[in-house]
Amino acid sequence: MKAKDLSALTKGQRTTHRILDAAEVQFAAAGYSATSLRDIAAAADIQQPGLYKHFSSKEELYQRVCERALSPLVDFMDELLERPVDQMVYRELTDRMTDLLAQHPHVPRLLIRATLSQEAEQDAIAMGWVNKLADYGRRINTKARIETDSDVLTLQIVALFNLIFGFFWSSALVENLSGKAADDAGLRAIQKDLLAAFVDSLRH
Repeated sequence: MKAKDLSALTKGQRTTHRILDAAEVQFAAAGYSATSLRDIAAAADIQQPGLYKHFSSKEELYQRVCERALSPLVDFMDELLERPVDQMVYRELTDRMTDLLAQHPHVPRLLIRATLSQEAEQDAIAMGWVNKLADYGRRINTKARIETDSDVLTLQIVALFNLIFGFFWSSALVENLSGKAADDAGLRAIQKDLLAAFVDSLRH
């Protein structure tokens, strides 16, 4: 949330956002299991008991981190699916996804980390979001009447997942190779063009 938006919130609401911001970074860096509420409290500059005024548990906090970043994506895909086929603008979808994820650039790492987790350490919350987003990909494909073999569609979804989320997940590599910050507006514009070109190629 932008500073000007935060200024309109109460002190308690600003603290909630600060905790969510800190939790997003901590969970992305170490994963759900290895991150403690003590770690998050320290990063948010708050006493650990103070966290419980805003969140009842680590699980609830983790769910809120994911929901804050990913619910807007789902809301937009719901809106897209309600449109007539000839008004489903895929460039609008990929641009919106890029801009929304840019507001929470650590969350893609949570999702990618979840897909790489061993079964014994499975991150059910993040994997739930991965599966939900994949299902939206299938539904959009069906609505657009794109006839695709199920195996091909699976690999297309995986490729798109990697292209969208990998841009944020590999931000350190992006910065190392380009010499620019990963949130550079020019790089994000190029990312949007690449996504649009890839999605367009799937439709032809």
